[in-house]
Amino acid sequence: MGELFGNKFSSQWGAFDETGAWWAELQHVTPGQLAIGLRRMRQQIQDAARSNDEVWPPMPIAFAAMCQPKPEDMGLPGEAEAWREVTANAHQPQRHTWSHEAVRMAGQAVGWWELTHGGGETRASRMESRFRKEYAALVNRVMNGEQLQTRTLIGHDSQLNRAELAERASREAAQQRAAASGMPDRMNPSQALRLMRAGLGGA
Repeated sequence: MGELFGNKFSSQWGAFDETGAWWAELQHVTPGQLAIGLRRMRQQIQDAARSNDEVWPPMPIAFAAMCQPKPEDMGLPGEAEAWREVTANAHQPQRHTWSHEAVRMAGQAVGWWELTHGGGETRASRMESRFRKEYAALVNRVMNGEQLQTRTLIGHDSQLNRAELAERASREAAQQRAAASGMPDRMNPSQALRLMRAGLGGA
């Protein structure tokens, strides 16, 4: 900050954060996040210079907020764009090619069934708020260098919400009943017609 603002900064905060205010706000900021904040601060100074405006050093809490990564910083879609992608593809998430695994994981955390059976405006707003929190947490994980687990063809029960588990159980029960009655798992139209005729006594 001293290099960016010179005397504007040192006259207010001293040369070495004498009050400890900056340390208090930035002690949990990672080096990568700090680099983001400094890059944004430099951009503000450059933009102000082009407009003949003057920029003063930010307060510590304001700079800490500038250090928080946005999805765009890691090449991910922004929150609004990610939310639109999730709501547009929640009905068949397994068939969609997701822009990033974090978008799919955040949508899954909210629940595909809930997203497709939303309800009123208040509930939709709550789901969007939850999605943004889940997505922000995943963005932070990406920022910290974590490789998000990619989608697998066979999911674990822990990846399904209650409604999805109930739907799967109902489908499996129907398949078991069909197998017990001698019906094949999948039938083409001619097979189905023969079974119906057999059930009607060959009519």
